[in-house]
Amino acid sequence: MATMTFERALQEIRSRISCKDFLQKSKHGQYCCPFCGSGNGPKGTGALNVYDDTNTWACFAETMADGGPRTGDVIDLYRQETGKDFVEAVNDLAGTIGITIEDRNTSGLNRSRNQFNQKVPAGNTETHPAGKTQQEATEEAKTEQDFTAYYEDCRATIESPEGQAAMEYLKSRDVFIAALGHGAGYDSKKRRVIIPCSDGFYIARSIDPQEPKRYRNPTGATAAIFNERALYAHEVQEVFITEGTFDALSIMEAEPFAQAIALNSTSNAKILIKNLEQNTTEATLIICLDNDKSGENTTPVLQEGLQRLQIPFITANICNGSKDPNDALLDNRQAFCDAVRDAIADARAYKEKLRKEQERRTGPGMVDAFLETVRTRKYEPVPTGVSDLDNAIGGGFIRQQLVILGSAPGAGKTALAQWIFEGMARQGHTVLFINLEMSREQILARSISRIARQQGEIVRVTEILQGYKWNPQQEAAIIKAAEQYKQEIAPRMIYNPEEVTADLDAILAYMEAEAKKAEAAGNPAPLVCIDYLQIIRGREREEDAATIKRAVSCLKNFAIDHNTVVFLIQAHNRATNEKGTATMGSGRDTSAIEYSADLQFALDYTRCLNRPGEDRKTPDALTPEEKQLVTLKVTKGRFAVPGLEVDLHFNGETMTYTQVYDDSDTVIPFKPGRRYR
Repeated sequence: MATMTFERALQEIRSRISCKDFLQKSKHGQYCCPFCGSGNGPKGTGALNVYDDTNTWACFAETMADGGPRTGDVIDLYRQETGKDFVEAVNDLAGTIGITIEDRNTSGLNRSRNQFNQKVPAGNTETHPAGKTQQEATEEAKTEQDFTAYYEDCRATIESPEGQAAMEYLKSRDVFIAALGHGAGYDSKKRRVIIPCSDGFYIARSIDPQEPKRYRNPTGATAAIFNERALYAHEVQEVFITEGTFDALSIMEAEPFAQAIALNSTSNAKILIKNLEQNTTEATLIICLDNDKSGENTTPVLQEGLQRLQIPFITANICNGSKDPNDALLDNRQAFCDAVRDAIADARAYKEKLRKEQERRTGPGMVDAFLETVRTRKYEPVPTGVSDLDNAIGGGFIRQQLVILGSAPGAGKTALAQWIFEGMARQGHTVLFINLEMSREQILARSISRIARQQGEIVRVTEILQGYKWNPQQEAAIIKAAEQYKQEIAPRMIYNPEEVTADLDAILAYMEAEAKKAEAAGNPAPLVCIDYLQIIRGREREEDAATIKRAVSCLKNFAIDHNTVVFLIQAHNRATNEKGTATMGSGRDTSAIEYSADLQFALDYTRCLNRPGEDRKTPDALTPEEKQLVTLKVTKGRFAVPGLEVDLHFNGETMTYTQVYDDSDTVIPFKPGRRYR
């Protein structure tokens, strides 16, 4: 008899004795489960599957604590049949194939036995060490399996004349050097190339063209991450993350100094993040999963996890149109090598950028960066076009601000926002104007009416929307105003893009895409106006107040991240509308919005304000003429004159605002007791 170690004997038993030798079939020809009897029913619909390539079985009629099926191998079946313990079962089975075990002690039991999802048979009094649960003992057994002897034999075989075919296979996949450097071996009995991934898991590739190419190890162990130790090597600067082991080998073959790991299962993305939570890495990670649905779905999982852990990473497309990195290497080796080197260069540039940003955020570097930045035009104010207002808020809207405008219905808040932002577009700023109440046509009609008024013609918005009824004078005025709009405003004004709905996440996604597009072209991110806040929809079952709170937080972060201005219009609450005088907290359903805004305005009817020399009225008591007199006041301003008021005249028919002037056409700042023309 051949004499072997306990571990080597296990390998021989599992490779040479079939599970099917211990399984009975029902009259329907279905294998039956010896534990629960599944397969003996009247219809023969058994739930036991036998896997020839791994010589394991799974009964789906019995569910384990972790939700998976009960599984096992030939040793489990023999124990169930004989009632013997694990060591006795191994010795008996070894004897049937002519093996003597040299070391019969049980010190290596947990390290050697396969307990993958194993369930102790009924009536067996075996307990798990240290009071562990079945699931804990199973996980420990999976982790502690020792394939050292098997790997050594396979490595010796691949380097012998017998392994020449395996060598040729690795060369055909163009990973010959990298594979051998990571312990590749050859199982001559099964004619499979073996790549170790961990003590309890390896992958195998058949060198026979007629057989399936991919296998897991014959013990049925859960897929493990390949080359995970590279994350913690001191000299490693970058580590690629791939899906498959051969993809990781392809990267290391293309660039000898590169390091790569392979998930071997997309479910391992979460395990990798969990491992990094416990033991972080100093390397910059490069995500490059397969170009398929699985890679597309798994990449965000890695991105979100790494971002949360503040581990630097980039996402790189190194496949050049191929399905995965190994295919890319085979399709065009030079292009793949260049893509790998470019990804490494990008990762190093990103790491250097982070380093410089860190220096600029702390210590003396922070002060130097501040002085350098404020000497540029980064924080140059964007004038609103309302002279009194600009003077009071430092020249215009300061970038990185969230600005709020609120008013009662009909006071003209949308028209005021259009007036302000169309003026900014004329100055050369790109503006994204999202109106959730009106169509693009209605908004454009308002703008053209306003321009026509500035050109000396009066064409109402309702008349512009009925082009089939235009008389020659109206048509000439509208065409002239439209031409001016096309030349001065339209090139930099984006009104109600088709992709945007009232859904908050859709709005944020579109804004982010437009900002990145502009920045990639070397331009500032667009200024943003959203009209209005209370119409924005949140996620399913999200309360309105929670949606508004999330919107305000995300929009403010957007303004800061992209160095721009976000202007929000909000509705006032009923009490404010009835009284006619707004305060900082007048917003409807807005939670703590007043604390998040950098600059907050209210648009009130002037005759409703309690001013000396004027008879105060409620909004309901105002005449149509009196409703044309409105006051824009600053209710909050981090960099503004508190309590500032600017009086305006609003023409609702032409959507036109003008500041109140005296007879000399000079803008008059507010004075108590002032009367209007």
